Amino acid sequence: MTAAPGAMGKLAARLREAGGGTVAAVLAYGSRLVAASPDRHSAYDLVVVVDNYRGFYRALRSSGHSARSGTLLATVSRVLPPTVIAFRPGTPGGPLAKCAVLSRDHFERELGPRRLDHFCLGRMTQRIAVVHARDEATAAWVRSVVAGARDLVPDLTLPFLDGPFTVDRFCRRMLEVSYGGELRPERRGRASTVYEAQREALRGLYAPVLEAGVGSGLLGRANGGYVAARPPSRLARLRWRAYFGLSKTRATARWLKHMLTFDGWFPYIVRKTERRTGMTVEITPLERRFPVPLLLPKVLRVLRTKGEAGGGSPRAGKGPAR
Repeated sequence: MTAAPGAMGKLAARLREAGGGTVAAVLAYGSRLVAASPDRHSAYDLVVVVDNYRGFYRALRSSGHSARSGTLLATVSRVLPPTVIAFRPGTPGGPLAKCAVLSRDHFERELGPRRLDHFCLGRMTQRIAVVHARDEATAAWVRSVVAGARDLVPDLTLPFLDGPFTVDRFCRRMLEVSYGGELRPERRGRASTVYEAQREALRGLYAPVLEAGVGSGLLGRANGGYVAARPPSRLARLRWRAYFGLSKTRATARWLKHMLTFDGWFPYIVRKTERRTGMTVEITPLERRFPVPLLLPKVLRVLRTKGEAGGGSPRAGKGPAR
């Protein structure tokens, strides 16, 4: 986890200023970081870890970077964390940060065994960059939490891998399972694109995790790679499918919260849906004026159609061998 230069670093610096001393850490992830086919409209994906929600959102409003009530944002942040906000400190056409805001407690919980869904784990177990940490103690804590999250990945990936596998196949399958467990505005094959963009980084991250699995008895060696020491049971597969099903439900419900917290959410998600799926979402003047309840069902219908075409929920044994 290394610091990211350029626009990400500048956005993190502006967030620190706007947050009035409440920002503990800023982490970058996503297509801008890993160069997974972003375009000029792509937002910079950031996770913002704050000391407390009320202080952060009030500071954001006081500094002119949010038109939302700090009390409202702090209240909804305790439901379905994280809360996603737009942060654009420059001109209207300047860089946009899509910030997933979490308290320290929620950051630690959502990357641990007590997490409530897959949203944070699915993002923070890929390549990330720490673009700000308040001090070395905070940086060490972030590294520890993220490392612990990556140690959990074999538990949720092995039930969907059959037979021997390499580090590469494990990483690819991890992304396929993760993407299949969310309703996302992506065309089929997006998991492969993301995997190829960060293959070397993922190999470096998960080779030690798999070696640790051999040491603990979770994995054995086979054909120059690895194999589960005990084949996953049907019950384990059903349990993880239920977990991803619940995660998808919570992710869909979280979209309703985004409408309250993310300035310009509908234009953003419509552009992203069109960019990632190649489909056109026609918006009538009435839908533009009353996106809820008129436009939201249309966007969700497009996403559901793409999700079904792209494979839907995780299935055991799918994914190319490498």
